[in-house]
Amino acid sequence: MNKKKKIPLKILKSLESFVKLAGDKFNVIDPNEHLLSIIDTDEESEFYFRIEKYEKKHNGSFQLLMDRRPTNEDEVINNSAWIGINDLPSEFKKWLNLLDAYNSIESFYDDPIIKSNAERFQQQFELLDEFADRESFDLDQQLFLEEYLDQSSKKLEKLKQGQTKEKIQEIELLENETDEIKSALTKESKKKILNRLTKFWARAQKTGLDVIKEVLVNVATELTKKLMIGE
Repeated sequence: MNKKKKIPLKILKSLESFVKLAGDKFNVIDPNEHLLSIIDTDEESEFYFRIEKYEKKHNGSFQLLMDRRPTNEDEVINNSAWIGINDLPSEFKKWLNLLDAYNSIESFYDDPIIKSNAERFQQQFELLDEFADRESFDLDQQLFLEEYLDQSSKKLEKLKQGQTKEKIQEIELLENETDEIKSALTKESKKKILNRLTKFWARAQKTGLDVIKEVLVNVATELTKKLMIGE
């Protein structure tokens, strides 16, 4: 039986606005055994917002078991609590405000060079498609990106030869990023994939000019045609 037809319509209606929800800072993912699952786009982050289950009270009203991390400005740990279904939008907004605050605050743990590099690449490869935050790249573009990432990984492997231990570690981080982007190609929107790519190029540029030339400069025209123009 279709899973959604095992859930009361009132609960489905309360979750409907999240079905096509999109944002730069979060991903709405397959909830699996839960009702709703949203995670931070930062791969190193443990922040999430979940609705784990519903319950019908004696008075006939429904409540949802919410679990989120962080709890608030004072606690980074998770918090689990029952909320009314009408409170879901406001509770999610509280979590999103925390995520926005974490992303905007300046700290000693951010790399200003990678950040500024990424911002320049975002301007260079800005998607003008009005549906870029909701639609994925088409199959031809996904296959092109998969091949591009495979070739980039091979080039990165060759670049490790004769390098210092520190530079090899940086190149290996880039290799890991190619795998992560590949796994997200069919699951995330154009905008989110491009954000991943700009971060990848930003780190590559900081690692060295020899690296950024191999993974971007030499193929920039082809990438622009395929991703921006669709040729």
